[in-house]
Parts: sequence; structure tokens; C-alpha cells
Amino acid sequence: MKKLLPVILLLLGACVYSARQSDADGAAEKYTRDLLGNPRYLETVGFSALEKHRYVTPLDSSLNYAHISPNDHQKMEQYVDSENYQRPDRAPGNIRQLDSIEHNKLIYYTLDYSFRIDSMGHKKLKKYHFELDTAFKVLKMADITYGRDTR
Repeated sequence: MKKLLPVILLLLGACVYSARQSDADGAAEKYTRDLLGNPRYLETVGFSALEKHRYVTPLDSSLNYAHISPNDHQKMEQYVDSENYQRPDRAPGNIRQLDSIEHNKLIYYTLDYSFRIDSMGHKKLKKYHFELDTAFKVLKMADITYGRDTR
């Protein structure tokens, strides 16, 4: 019995459906229903796992080149002050980007939503890709039914 306990706990932990995933799924489904005019015959097929991403800014590239970690706020501020002294024309952008990095404003989530819709007797399987902000409001949506546009 003691040998089965870790396996059971692992299985239970793997089956937990996170609140973030649930909120993101609901936001994507509601946005799609609103976009298509709330059709009666829209049936959810599935959602991909919610993935967390972060936008990369020009300041990130400069900090990386200077070997400064994005978690070291004191060194980041010193670097930005030095940059602003050398390039006063870039000061407002650097300050804005530093604030965004420090307050985690650059984080966004992505997920794919698959659904089936009945359109005049023809069932169609559609797939949409969503980018959501941290409050799970839709930033971007793309129809990837026939593949992603890689241009």
C-alpha cells in the first residue's frame, strides 16, 4: 500500500485542472461564440495546454549583452541610468521598458481552441489560436484550421 501511495498522488496531481486554464478556456470559448454570433450548433472539441510567454524588448537584448539578469533590479536600474545618460533620446523608452519588466507587464498566455460547428448541414472542424493577457482578455486571435501562417 505504501508503494502505491506516491503513484496515486502523482496521478491525482496530473489530473488537476488549474483555475488559470479554466479561465483561459472560458475566455476563448466566449470570444469565439461572440465572434460567430453565438451559434446554437457550436460544440467544443478541446483546448491545448495554456502556455506562458513573455514579450522581448530592446532593453532585454541590451541587458543580455551586458550579462545582467532580468531579476537583478538594482543592476538593471544602474544600467538604464547609464544608458539614459549616454543616449537621452532613448530615456523615455528605456524607463517604460524597465517598468514593464519590473512589474511583469510583458507576460501573456497562448492556447489553441478546437471546435466543431454545423453550417447549413456541413460540419466543420475549426481551430483558433489565442493570445491572452494576464486577465485572460483576448489580445490576438488567428484561425489556424489549415495551418499557421509562417510568412
